[in-house]
Amino acid sequence: MVTVMVGPASHPVSDRLYGAFLEDINMSVDGGLNANVINNYSFDGVYLKHRSMRARGTDRWRTQADPLRFWLFHGVSATSYGTQTRGEHGQRIETSCPAPPLHPNSRYVRVTLPAGRHGADIENLGYNGGGKHAGECAIAISQGHRYDFSVYVRPVAGVVTLAVSVVNASGAALTDCVELSCGGPGDADASSASTAAARAYDTDDTAHSNGWFRLTCTLSGMASGLGKLHIGLVPGNGHVGDCGDAGEQRADGVRADAVRADRYQTWSAATTPAAVPAAAPAISQPAASTTARSTSPAAISDAVIDLDCVSLMDADAWGAGDPKWRYGRFRRDLVEAIAALKPAFLRFPGGCITEGVTPGNEYRWKDTVGALYARRQQYNMWAFRMPDGSSYSQSYQIGFYEYFCLCEDLGAKPLPTLFAGMTCQSPYRDPQSIPVDSDYFRDVVVQDYLDLIEFANGDPDASQWARVRRDMGHPAPFGLDMIGIGNENYGEGYMERFDAIAKAIHECYPSILCVMSAGLFPYHLSMRRAWNHARDIAAGRGEMLLACDPPLAGSRVIVDEHSYHTPEWFASQARRYDRYPRDSAGVMVGEYSANGYLAGRKQDNAHANTWASALGEAAFLTGCERNSDVVRMTSYAPLLARVPGKGWMQNLIEFDARTVMPTLNAEVEQLFATHIGPMAYECQLGDIGHARAGKAVTDRLFVCATGDESTRFIKLVNTGGDRIDVTLDISFGLRSLGARSRRDSCRLRVVRLCAAPEARNVLGAEGVSHRAVERREDTFAMAGPPVRFALGLPAYSVTMVTVTL
Repeated sequence: MVTVMVGPASHPVSDRLYGAFLEDINMSVDGGLNANVINNYSFDGVYLKHRSMRARGTDRWRTQADPLRFWLFHGVSATSYGTQTRGEHGQRIETSCPAPPLHPNSRYVRVTLPAGRHGADIENLGYNGGGKHAGECAIAISQGHRYDFSVYVRPVAGVVTLAVSVVNASGAALTDCVELSCGGPGDADASSASTAAARAYDTDDTAHSNGWFRLTCTLSGMASGLGKLHIGLVPGNGHVGDCGDAGEQRADGVRADAVRADRYQTWSAATTPAAVPAAAPAISQPAASTTARSTSPAAISDAVIDLDCVSLMDADAWGAGDPKWRYGRFRRDLVEAIAALKPAFLRFPGGCITEGVTPGNEYRWKDTVGALYARRQQYNMWAFRMPDGSSYSQSYQIGFYEYFCLCEDLGAKPLPTLFAGMTCQSPYRDPQSIPVDSDYFRDVVVQDYLDLIEFANGDPDASQWARVRRDMGHPAPFGLDMIGIGNENYGEGYMERFDAIAKAIHECYPSILCVMSAGLFPYHLSMRRAWNHARDIAAGRGEMLLACDPPLAGSRVIVDEHSYHTPEWFASQARRYDRYPRDSAGVMVGEYSANGYLAGRKQDNAHANTWASALGEAAFLTGCERNSDVVRMTSYAPLLARVPGKGWMQNLIEFDARTVMPTLNAEVEQLFATHIGPMAYECQLGDIGHARAGKAVTDRLFVCATGDESTRFIKLVNTGGDRIDVTLDISFGLRSLGARSRRDSCRLRVVRLCAAPEARNVLGAEGVSHRAVERREDTFAMAGPPVRFALGLPAYSVTMVTVTL
């Protein structure tokens, strides 16, 4: 029998200890959080052209422009147009364009329906993850749900009617069919006044002289299943009759009747101020040819329309009906799964995509705000891990504005992390740096930090970037108080850039807390330079007067440590922070996962997110709670992963088109994050027998306790294969509260999670998840104080005891 003694309070617990880290990896954003299920919705199509890990630098990482990727055109010709396209190194290349796009950053598709042609259509399968699933339908429809559809249209010649529906792989309709008449060029009906619905979505309801207008409708789910967007095209304003090919039937066998749809015209001028520096120094390239699919000259009698920004999303998306969510929307069940973790902060947008892999591939937040069609698409560097090696893009329908709004809705503090002038320094990435003394570093890299703070917190009457925030739907400031400078950067060059950026920030905003990267390895030797520099800053030694003033949550500077190692390593690090100095330089464990990556463990789905990994992380988190005076923040990585479509095997929450499945690791994190108090309490082990037996217990028993005057949360982790019997004694800690009668009673709630080490939650092919962990909960009352009671800790278990006085 082992005695676990919970003593008096030792220190306040960081109010940001448990957070979430969201990076666009594993189709987390497009194909995940992004409620719009249309793949390559805007016909921009910017993808990674990844050659070989043996190639170097720009020979390895190139941009591939394929504006019509993921779209299927039957019976029509389709040509991509825009005023610019992207070169192999991401540079902008001016191109010819027969008519202006919605925005200079945007491209569109011109569709020509030959005279006399019937039964033509356009299709989009959604996000199916690529690889062996590339030809599969991936748009989830539920019977009884409603789905909002919209598209920007410009009539060019003739009149075309769009018949919009979702059908399954066999062509049977999953939704009803709605007809939308595009009208003809200059059609008076097409310039009718905007509706109230339009005003709720766009910033400007005025007509656009270039002839674009927006059509919308609502589809009703008639049957549940996976389908594809089907847009039938028929010349003229006549009744289409059926959706899709001639003779097609609904899933219930009823022929689809035409449904009148309200249509309206909207145009939103770019909200981004004009004087925005280029994303990266331009590299001269020969002009690229216009992308085309089955293109043929349009005859006089042909019907021709331009299309852009096709959207289909569940009408019950997160933020529906809220004026601030007028642009990007989130998938509701994924937001609810994140909310269940009770994150105190949200770190975004990365991760390695923050730095990018070549100059110009870094994440520029200014490309992600404003009207959706004004946002400048970028390839995702994680595409090389995808099954097909390239088909993964960042449409930026979810951008920095939406991330800030999500933080607000979750009650989480935002922690944006920006490019520090150094591309990704991970192995095989060929890092490159922008000189600190260059105009580009000063005017672009540093200025992006200052402008972001203004975007988040500024007064719209005094700041152009605050006006962008206001015009997007959020006049009030977001309350940004911390910012990350780079991600996994390290070395003398990084310290020089950190100082330059932090100095510029603190000259204007001295209370902003700066987070310093310690690189990508969790070893003390590799992090020594960062920690020495941070402690000098915190102490104000020499000229290093960059620290946050006043300190936020007790720390003047935060150092971000990342850890990807084995479950055994994590358990061994439970006492890691016992020895860290309490010197106003705090710790953020910004990315951690017991996936065995740095130990060379096999990275495959069968070995990912096992109960053994969750136990190792639980043991580690007890040490973070016990040392929460120096460990300020922790966040698991990665947060989300689509199945299929995973490039990184071990993740916190997995999902497919229909189902969300928290992993075992998420179940542990949720238990920890939702049961924590404002004060940490001392914990000691006693009566553990002779030395050898005692060491065997202490090597596999991990304990921490937090709470307040009326509640204690005590977490006990048994990582071993044998049961441990303990006597939990909290009487000493209760006596410190003052006079309480022995007749007072207390309520005990005991929650146990246990499973076999190799157990894991599984998301099945039909969208059904299997939960592997056994959860048991008991509640009882007992007299006290003093409070002593016996407790059995099963093998491979996490136990949480709540004592309520």
